[in-house]
Amino acid sequence: MALYLRLLGAGVRARLQYKFDFLFTTVLYGVITAIDFLTVAAILFRYSSVAGWNVYEIALLSGMASASNGLFRVLGSEVTLFERYLVTGEFDNLLIRPWPTLASLLTRNFDIGRVGAFLQGLLLVVVGLNGVGAPVWLWVYCLVVPFAGCLVIGAIYLAVAAAGFWLTRIDELQTFAVNAPLAAVNYPQEIFPKALRWLFLSLLPMAAIGYVPLSYALGKGGSVLGLVVPFLAAGASVAVSVRLWGWGERRYQSTGS
Repeated sequence: MALYLRLLGAGVRARLQYKFDFLFTTVLYGVITAIDFLTVAAILFRYSSVAGWNVYEIALLSGMASASNGLFRVLGSEVTLFERYLVTGEFDNLLIRPWPTLASLLTRNFDIGRVGAFLQGLLLVVVGLNGVGAPVWLWVYCLVVPFAGCLVIGAIYLAVAAAGFWLTRIDELQTFAVNAPLAAVNYPQEIFPKALRWLFLSLLPMAAIGYVPLSYALGKGGSVLGLVVPFLAAGASVAVSVRLWGWGERRYQSTGS
């Protein structure tokens, strides 16, 4: 962990050498991720609510997902590019290093420009909390949950990357397993068929980040146990994805070139 933090600091200092690039990409990623919520807001401009959720409540859903994803993209951007490592044989370089390959992968690049997406998500959370008149405990809770959400999203990305040891080409799988669910959890889960709701609560537990705890916190159903679901989902998904990574790594055969 000490080495990880040292490399994290070095990566941040390296990116800050190009101040304009950092500021531009931070703003750009913030604007790009805001578009997802603006799409929902456009719908709510015509209809006052979606499945009983008003614009402020949906801002909370969208903000927690955006903040979670933005934080992961800062810390684990190389995991999202893992297909390149498999296709080019670049993963071989990680295998000869004297510490775990996953640690090597996570520390190769810290995309701090993505902090714009994280901050945009937090801004939406603040707007939503203010709009619903949330109590103090809910403010604290909603500002902590994105860190658990970061682990949930990161674990799904890692599981997809681990699948690459068998499939090699995983970009399309990544779109299905991560990008599509991230778009879906901007909306209340009631609007989806039961099969998709089950998928987003189990195999791809994106709904655990915001929908499950907020359903209870905003009086829309569920129980108090929903408040611990994001943390349980984070622990379980990380454990499973790390195990999958270990299995996949043991059967890795390089590119053969």
